[in-house]
Amino acid sequence: MKGVILVAGNGTRLRPITNSYGKALVPLYNKPMIFYGLSLLFSVGIDKIALVCSERDYPLFTELFKNKIYKDKIEFFIQKEALGTAHAVKIAKDFIGKDDFVLLFGDNIFVYKDMTSLLKRSITDNKSITLFAKQVSDPERFGVVEFDKTNKVLSIEEKPEKPKSNYAATGLYVCKNNLLADIDNLKMSSRGEYEFTDVIAKQVKNGVAKVCPLPKECAYLDTGTFDSLLECSFLIKEFENKYGLFGAVELELYKAGLIDKTQLDEAISIYAKDYKTRLQKSL
Repeated sequence: MKGVILVAGNGTRLRPITNSYGKALVPLYNKPMIFYGLSLLFSVGIDKIALVCSERDYPLFTELFKNKIYKDKIEFFIQKEALGTAHAVKIAKDFIGKDDFVLLFGDNIFVYKDMTSLLKRSITDNKSITLFAKQVSDPERFGVVEFDKTNKVLSIEEKPEKPKSNYAATGLYVCKNNLLADIDNLKMSSRGEYEFTDVIAKQVKNGVAKVCPLPKECAYLDTGTFDSLLECSFLIKEFENKYGLFGAVELELYKAGLIDKTQLDEAISIYAKDYKTRLQKSL
């Protein structure tokens, strides 16, 4: 199982915050946004992750993850043009190889204590593609997923005027390797992009796409506005006060057995005393 995290966006809606770096590098409470997605994938034991980033942010990501604990765990790919999600996945095609993969939009944050268990279960049960979906009050702003009592996806529509459900597709997908062939055969849409929704639609038509509905207790934010950034930071702070450190990549690597205690201690030695203490208490 491989991981693919998409972080190539410039975050234009968040300027001036993102004038000099992309959204995934913006801090959420006490760590960069990208830490949360990475830590989720590490927590389920995925130790080969492709970060598809912009040319501008490439040197910033390589500096952020220069510690040797990330060697052979994170590989960087540059998406020079905004040609869609499917195009970004195709850039990492050789990296994925013959493996199945988890696809994650790096600006989607899931604040939930059982998120690792949900993802593990979906990886085990997945037959084609599994979409993670969350109930929202304004589904017309999202890709809307309609599904039956067995969680079989019946339809997916992008920003429909009359939504068939109030479940929005989040930026988290568990994918079988055969989807890469569908991505290879995609044609550019009228929007000038290679649409991942078209890949999903084929699996829906074949009756093999499933959904994992996220429970009400799971906070899902796409961090696309100033207010959502602030709200997400408060949620993370509250979560950490209750359950311990959340989204710490080094901690999840250690808990998953991907690094040892010596490597952990060396990696966090540069951190401020308060953060380091909180991390150690979360072991």
